[in-house]
Amino acid sequence: MKKQTRAIASTLIFAMLLGVTACSKKNSNKSKKKFSVATQAETTEAPSETTESTTESTTETTTETTTEATSNPLGLKIDVPQENCEIQFLPEEERFKYDMVLELNEADHTVGGHVVVNFYNNSSEEWNQLCMRDYSSLFKEAHHDGFQEIEVKEGALTEVTNVMNETTSQALTCNRDADVSVLWIPLDQNLKPGEHMTLSYDFKATIPLVADRYGLSDGVYNVTNFYPILAVYEDGKGFSHEAYYNFGECFYSEISNYHVTLTLPEKMKLLSTGVENTPANADGKNTYTIEAPCVRDFVFCASENFKFFEDDYDGIHIRLVYDEAHPCGDTMDACAEASLQAAKDSFAAFNKAFGKYPYPEVDIVLAPIDAGGMEYPNLIICTVDAMYCLTNSYESFPYEQMAIVVAHELGHQWFMGIVGNNSGMEPWLDESFASYTEFVFYEYLGVEDEMELYSRETFDLTKEPWLTSMQANGILPINRSFYDFEDADSYILAAYSYGKIALYQMEEILGREAFHGILREYVHRNAFTNSTSSRFFGVLLECAGQDNADLNKLIEVLFDI
Repeated sequence: MKKQTRAIASTLIFAMLLGVTACSKKNSNKSKKKFSVATQAETTEAPSETTESTTESTTETTTETTTEATSNPLGLKIDVPQENCEIQFLPEEERFKYDMVLELNEADHTVGGHVVVNFYNNSSEEWNQLCMRDYSSLFKEAHHDGFQEIEVKEGALTEVTNVMNETTSQALTCNRDADVSVLWIPLDQNLKPGEHMTLSYDFKATIPLVADRYGLSDGVYNVTNFYPILAVYEDGKGFSHEAYYNFGECFYSEISNYHVTLTLPEKMKLLSTGVENTPANADGKNTYTIEAPCVRDFVFCASENFKFFEDDYDGIHIRLVYDEAHPCGDTMDACAEASLQAAKDSFAAFNKAFGKYPYPEVDIVLAPIDAGGMEYPNLIICTVDAMYCLTNSYESFPYEQMAIVVAHELGHQWFMGIVGNNSGMEPWLDESFASYTEFVFYEYLGVEDEMELYSRETFDLTKEPWLTSMQANGILPINRSFYDFEDADSYILAAYSYGKIALYQMEEILGREAFHGILREYVHRNAFTNSTSSRFFGVLLECAGQDNADLNKLIEVLFDI
């Protein structure tokens, strides 16, 4: 989620609202619960029956069903998982495995090492080559990602050497495509469906000097999408290698186990995907062993100046840091505390609505990036600047801007992390869903007026003048690919604003509890796979039925299915 993304979306959508009609709030007899950090801290503890810790030992169990059938009081066509249901990990034998020995070199700001990947052909077609995505190489110089120019200092192509098929003990070649982020590795023998292979390689990537989701700025290393990773193979299409873009999520990978040995200068403090052990110290360096089961990627952030804030919620350990050497004003501690509370509130809301977060830890890094926030497995990065860290726009809701960024990025833990998708081809499946989780966060806090503006009574997307406006602005269908939008504004409005509103209006049509139940069913069926729009609408219509005229019209007008 980019900072300019939220700003543009908000500006455009409210300009459209105000330019067509005056906004009117629907009458509501519901009491408005005023948010405050002090009072919320006393009211967000999990109920006693749902406070069991979810760890690897519990999530590895796959013999028990995750669907605890209800008596179906929600009026749906099928029983759906209960609130706070468990989300089980993918069976061990279905996960890829990355073993990585890495080191961060502070002198030339590089990261590299040796990687061994165990995987299998999970398609129905034979493979004669592999495709790896090397996003780090895109930052070798300033470049244009389709919508905007990305400024980069001191980047370089990733060095990839010693590529080996460990299964056959054969050295392999590695060919870089015209798109430098795409690497092709011809195989010495074809890999048939279901067959396993072990690939190894060495790499060295340069971390650019840029305040971005991958970069070094103010002494903070955001080391993300930094190693060559296997691309996803789609039957009938081949390996996915859509072009990188710098707006929102654009990464696509398979669920894997990561065992990582990472060496850092001893003064650096580390946050990462997975759980780190106590480091071993030698020669002025700390070496961590990190286990990250059942995730789509591995990332880490490091700095000598991280200040830690920690807490627990419902078995989840939450760590939050900011760079103490470069605070964004004198209220950073208060902002950090509010952000930590927002994380606890997010887990309270999302565990109930979508199913319990299945990992034991999450890290939140308040760092200098040119974005509102960015999501990764078990770790999110949220920007530090005056817009997000110093603005108390609502007296009853301190640091609302940062709280919403935290909620949005944690929402991605379900919709990108647990349920994946091809973000280039169907960006709405993660960005619209994560944006919708902002409403779920507001609902949990009782801040109902945030949603009332987007109610069907005020803003029915299936009626005029909204329909004509969406068509004129190139927004429809909402579920088109990133590459089919004419410009940044239409993509941002579709993925971040109108997709969110469409999901909220589905909630209005079906009822909040029923729609959340459907989302739990969707998560249950697609956990740790890569989903599609067809899968979502299949679950939606199976649960809600195909005879709801309002729902059918909303889908017909806004989506291409």
